[in-house]
Amino acid sequence: MARRPEYIRENDPLPTKMERHIDRLGFENSEHYFDWCWENGFDGTIEKSKTDLQDELEAFATSLEKKAKQHRLHKNPKAFLKAACSGKITSDEIDRPNFKRAVREIEASNESEAIRESLLAMLLALLKEKDLLFETTTARGETPYIRGLIKIHDRKTLWLRPLEKWKPKSNNSLKKFGELTHYLFDQYGDVPVFMEAVWLRTDRPSWRYRDWFVHLGRGYNLRTAKSPIPITKKMAHHFQQAPHDYTVEQAIRWAQLKALGASENAINACVATRICRSFENEDFWFTVLRFIARNPMLDPRQIGPLIDYLHNQKFVPVEMEVALGEWRQLPPPQPGLSMSGRTVITLMRQVAAWHDDLGRIQNLSNAAYAAPAFKGTVIKKRNGSQTIRWIIRQLRSAGELQKESEELNHCVASYHWSCMKGQCTIWSLSFTIDGHTHERRQTIEVSKDGTIVQCRGLANRDPNTEEWSIITAWADQSNLDVSTYL
Repeated sequence: MARRPEYIRENDPLPTKMERHIDRLGFENSEHYFDWCWENGFDGTIEKSKTDLQDELEAFATSLEKKAKQHRLHKNPKAFLKAACSGKITSDEIDRPNFKRAVREIEASNESEAIRESLLAMLLALLKEKDLLFETTTARGETPYIRGLIKIHDRKTLWLRPLEKWKPKSNNSLKKFGELTHYLFDQYGDVPVFMEAVWLRTDRPSWRYRDWFVHLGRGYNLRTAKSPIPITKKMAHHFQQAPHDYTVEQAIRWAQLKALGASENAINACVATRICRSFENEDFWFTVLRFIARNPMLDPRQIGPLIDYLHNQKFVPVEMEVALGEWRQLPPPQPGLSMSGRTVITLMRQVAAWHDDLGRIQNLSNAAYAAPAFKGTVIKKRNGSQTIRWIIRQLRSAGELQKESEELNHCVASYHWSCMKGQCTIWSLSFTIDGHTHERRQTIEVSKDGTIVQCRGLANRDPNTEEWSIITAWADQSNLDVSTYL
C-alpha cells in the first residue's frame, strides 16, 4: 500500500537518479512529484528501484495519453457525444467537471441501444447550443441541463414540433432551456413559466408534474389532470398566475390560499414552510390553511412556528430513552389534534410554551449523534486585508442543537429525536473573521439519503446569495443533492 509522502525541502540533496527521474516526468519540484506518487498509488519515497522508476514512467505516459484523448474529445463535441452514448467512454475516465456530468447523466438514462441512438440524434441536433449540453444551471443545486434534455427525450412521442426547426430567442441558458420546453410541448403558450423547472427535477412527484406540463400544453384544464389534492376552478385559475420562481408545490399552495382569500403576506409565509414540500395529511393541513385565511390579523412571522408546532404535536412520535441506548417510541403528543374551535391567541400561547419546552432537551442524554459518510468543510475567502473562514460542521448532540436554536431563534432543537434515529443530520454554517469574531448564519438539514432539504437562518430567514454559494460548494464537494424546494 502506498505510503503518504514525507516532503523534502528543495535545498535538501536528492540522489542524482531521482533528480533526473523527476525532471523527466516534468515536475517542477519534489513536492509535486511526491503528490503525484501518492495520488497514483506509488510510494512517496526517494528509495526506488529501476523497476519502480520504469513503472512510474509507464503510468505517467498512460495518464498523458488519456489526457490527450480527452482533450481531443473535448475539442470535438460530436465525437464526444457519440462516444458517451455508445458507451465507449465512461464518467470515470473524464476529468473535466462539466463533461463528466454530461456522461454521468447519459449513463443514468435508459440503456436500450435504440433509445441511446435516438437520444444521440437529439443531442447532435442541439450541438449549436453547447451550453445546454455541457453546462449546469446557476440556480441552487447546479443541475446539468442535459438531465432535462434526457427527460424531454423520454417524451419524444409527445413533441408538438420538429426539434430541427427550433431557434432560441435568448442567449441565457436557463431561458433558452425554458424556450425549448414550450416549443416542444406548449401548443398555445399557456403553460406557466415556473413549470419549466419540472424537467430538471429527479424526485418522484416530478414525473406527475411533467405530465401536467404536457397536459396544459395541449390546452387542457389542470382540473382534469391527476393531482395529489382536489383542484377547484378558482385554484386552477390562480395556479396559472403563480410567481415564476415558485416550485409546483408552492404554486399549488399559493393557488389554494388565493382561492381561500388569504392575505398576500400570509401566503408568502406559508409557501416557505414544510407544507410546500409534500401533500401528506392534506385533510388536516387544509383546515390549517383555512384557519390562516380566516384570521388575517395573524402575524405572518408566526405562521412558520405555528405549522412546525402543529406538525410536531399531531404527527411526530415521542421518543423516550428507557435505558442507555434503548429507545421506546410513543404516539405523538396530540394525534387527535384538530383546528375546530381554535383561536389565534390560544394557539400562539401553545406555540410559545412548546418553544420553551424545547429547552428541556439539554437535560437529555448528550450522547453524540452518528456521523454520516460526508464531512463538513472550511472555505477561506479574502475581503480586503481580512481572511474570512466559512465553516460547515455537524451538530452532534442535543446541547449543540439547543445552542443553535437559541442563537438563531428557530426550533431546530426539536430535531433531536430525528438525529438520534439517523433520519437526518443537522449542520451549522458559521464564519470567523481573522479567527476572532464568530457568527452562526444558517442551520442546514440533510436527509438520510444525502439531500439538503432545509436551510434557515436567524428567525427562519432564507440564505442570502453568499451563504448559498458556500452551501452549494459544500454540496458539490460532498456529493449531496439540493432539494428543489429550496
